[in-house]
Amino acid sequence: MKRALGICLAALLILPACEPKQKDVDVEAEIARNLKEGDSNLRNNKVDEAKTNYEVVLGYDANNAGALTGLGRIALEAGDSAAAIESLEKAVAADANFALGQASLGRAYALAKDWAKAAEHLGKAWELDKETEQYALEYGVALRESKQLDKAAEILEEVAEINPKIKYVYRELGKAQFDAGELDKALRTFMKAQSAWAGDQDAFAGAAMVYEAQGEISKSIDQWSAYIQQDCCSTYSKDVAQPKLAELKAKENAAPNEPAPSEPTEG
Repeated sequence: MKRALGICLAALLILPACEPKQKDVDVEAEIARNLKEGDSNLRNNKVDEAKTNYEVVLGYDANNAGALTGLGRIALEAGDSAAAIESLEKAVAADANFALGQASLGRAYALAKDWAKAAEHLGKAWELDKETEQYALEYGVALRESKQLDKAAEILEEVAEINPKIKYVYRELGKAQFDAGELDKALRTFMKAQSAWAGDQDAFAGAAMVYEAQGEISKSIDQWSAYIQQDCCSTYSKDVAQPKLAELKAKENAAPNEPAPSEPTEG
């Protein structure tokens, strides 16, 4: 009897302890939840939390375009164009019709000064999402920087027509027109930019460059002075605007004064 009892006790000891059954994970729900939280955290500058959310998603789905785009945007905000491009290329490979992924990749190439690639992907983003005029504005800028000036002006004019209140559209259009040598048109556009956004100092710099190109030194001086009143201390102001203003003032002072018209003599 004792021997049988001992055998029973030994058997009980080697049996696995009863564990509660783990609840199955709803993978799709977890992906959706972490994507939503990641995007929210990124909007609120909670970068570490957002990165964790996106990495959780990629643990379930290594080719999730939303999570890859999220990590790319984090790298982009950090100024790491190489890391951003790597992640965002994977994102658009996974889903070429994800407009935010295409736009973010375009922005990463813009950061890397690869303007042709930036224009390619920002153009695709605008094609996919015609409700987000910001994509078109950045597309126009990338086209201008890649010297596709006619197309840049066409896109920027389209943006201005759709949403004339979008910030800096006239300034960017004026730059495209100036680069194309359309000085009168560029000047009108820069003046419109100054009216639309009083704090857009680059519109004053643009007008100053047009006036100088037209030989209107005094007017160029006025525009550079207005620029410097708004931006006294940036690198551009110190390295470009202020030296240019000094150069133009010296040129104006060195110019011979035109003789005053002679009075008619009585005959």
